[in-house]
Amino acid sequence: MDRRWMKALLRSALALPLALTLALAGCGSSLPLPPTGPHLPSEPAVVVPYPPPPARVEIISPPEKPGLVWIDGEWQWRSRRWAWQPGRWEAVPPGGYFAPTATVRRADGSLVWFAGVWHVPGKK
Repeated sequence: MDRRWMKALLRSALALPLALTLALAGCGSSLPLPPTGPHLPSEPAVVVPYPPPPARVEIISPPEKPGLVWIDGEWQWRSRRWAWQPGRWEAVPPGGYFAPTATVRRADGSLVWFAGVWHVPGKK
């Protein structure tokens, strides 16, 4: 093998793990996110004819005050169509958790949607 080719091969073999490490490090989130949990069986489920579109990319501005958490934007079912609800900064209710939006296919084949909501123990 040519010596120059071997050096180039060695350099690329060393550069690949470094590039992957840097790429993955950039995928981390530094946003303060809410504690999350499940939807409750008592929550209303909206039967929808088809799933929502993919989420939209959002530019996230800094929070107006410290202590807020970021709630991602979501598609909401409005009568006969999906409408985008942009993401927002919110305060976490004491002892509460956020159940993010969910679309679920039931055993009978129906498709149901649950809106993203806060759940606070002892509060209805």
